[in-house]
Amino acid sequence: MKIKEENYNKGRYGEEMARKYLEEKGYELIEANYKNKIGEIDLIMSDNEWLVFVEVKYKSDDRRGMPEEMIGRQKLGQVRKIAESYVHFKKAKYQKYRIDAVCILGKTIKHYQNLY
Repeated sequence: MKIKEENYNKGRYGEEMARKYLEEKGYELIEANYKNKIGEIDLIMSDNEWLVFVEVKYKSDDRRGMPEEMIGRQKLGQVRKIAESYVHFKKAKYQKYRIDAVCILGKTIKHYQNLY
């Protein structure tokens, strides 16, 4: 149980880093850790006229690979389905949406826009 709790805490730490990073770039938080029956999206933010669904991957070191390696086609497909469901059921006011990723390795943050 200890490892699971550590991973949860690391994930939340990474999400907080990503949120602050994006807010400094002018994004506004709409919702964090949105869940439905399909899965979870780490952050939902707005960037001007865009609704942005953000997948966050955090690793403290690169011993087991890079954070970017954790985001494959299957994960992006799942995020897309959750995003489409969110837009449909929440009747989001945004006409456009995109999926971004924020990958954090230690203190280095990389932001990838419009992945899907």
